[in-house]
Amino acid sequence: MVIQAPAPSVPPEVTPGPPPALPEPAPPKHAPYRHPQVKAPAQEPVDVPALQPGLSSNQQTALRDQVVKLQQGIEKRISRLSREWLSSGQRSTLEGARGFLQQSERALQQSDLKRAFNLAHKADLLVNSLEQSQ
Repeated sequence: MVIQAPAPSVPPEVTPGPPPALPEPAPPKHAPYRHPQVKAPAQEPVDVPALQPGLSSNQQTALRDQVVKLQQGIEKRISRLSREWLSSGQRSTLEGARGFLQQSERALQQSDLKRAFNLAHKADLLVNSLEQSQ
């Protein structure tokens, strides 16, 4: 008796047809919101003076003197520190103090006394931190 292996089965030929149809996407529930385009009327820039709430002329003079004195002291201290050896981080802090001092001087020229004082105070704090690290 001879046993033979069964003949290999041949898969039926598949003819390519059209790809299966994909379901249509659902329409969006809400239309996207579009901001209306509003054109502002052309205006010339207006110089608005700095507001100084409730400072009398004596208070303004006293504050101006205080700011000038603070700025002068900071400038001397920055000058002294710039002659010393400083690390790159310390140099960066010193440049920040110079920047605050310059902004303070501009604010003083614009008679924005409170801003001038606040900026000078920031410069003072940075210079203090450098002096303490020496």
